[in-house]
Amino acid sequence: MPLSEDPILSFGLRHSLPEWLAADLLGWLTPDRAEAFGRACNSAPPLDLRVNRCRSDRQALAEAFAAAGIRTQPLFESVDGLTLLDRSGDLRTLPGYGEGLWSVQDRGAQRIVPLLDPQPGQRVLDACAAPGGKCTQIAEWMNDQGEIWAVDRSEARLRRVALNAERLGLRSIQRLSADASDLGSLRPEWLGCFDRILLDAPCSGLGTLSRHADARWRMQPEEIDTLVALQRQLLEALLPLLAPAGRLVYATCTVHPSENGETIAWLLQRHPELVLAQQQQWWPAQELDGSCGGDGFFVAVLDLQEPRS
Repeated sequence: MPLSEDPILSFGLRHSLPEWLAADLLGWLTPDRAEAFGRACNSAPPLDLRVNRCRSDRQALAEAFAAAGIRTQPLFESVDGLTLLDRSGDLRTLPGYGEGLWSVQDRGAQRIVPLLDPQPGQRVLDACAAPGGKCTQIAEWMNDQGEIWAVDRSEARLRRVALNAERLGLRSIQRLSADASDLGSLRPEWLGCFDRILLDAPCSGLGTLSRHADARWRMQPEEIDTLVALQRQLLEALLPLLAPAGRLVYATCTVHPSENGETIAWLLQRHPELVLAQQQQWWPAQELDGSCGGDGFFVAVLDLQEPRS
């Protein structure tokens, strides 16, 4: 059969996608939306910034960039977000970097922490924290008032969290190098003590193909099953650390239903004490200028409403 007559092969060839992923996308999405995803995967990603609300605001930072001849545009997805319309070389030379006025963070990623809704004075756990984009955003959202634990298996990657926090002038973040699935036994005093838990879970990364083009070829369908097992293990391990009336936010940068909505449905079936406040799947799309309109993310907001028996 000629390639053009096979919709899966044709779609995969047009957008440089493996056959298994092309078939899945055409099963998940309408043809138009699948085409939009394919174009976004092969478009230049935007350069988005998150303003450090503890030190500046979006208007002041935009004016500083304008004074340096760099055009920006506010992001509707984030009250603290700007996207750069003019590319620059070394980002460390841009206005405000050395003063810790901003961080680089994709517009989709910036939407996660507001759903966690951390409040000043709370205890918050970022269970897979490195390199620290969402962890430092949590601290900024809390006005750097509270107790934030950044946990990651990699001590080297946790050092990046510390460096980012230092540049941003954040003091509320503490670090622990550990496997998040073992925290209940490693830190029994943490059982039932966190007001907020963020699990930005290890995933297939299928929402970030514009940034990591090779991921589409490295990832194989059978690896999805392994990741799902890990994601569910982490969720089960972290739930006992959640305080009564606490909130857990589960996030991934993938679009695969098995890692996202299906895992949340599995969790809710096992834990009737959890209430799903909301869940959303954000898909990559192509902007009018040909760039990608941000990465693809999934997020589920889970509230602990009933006491454990």
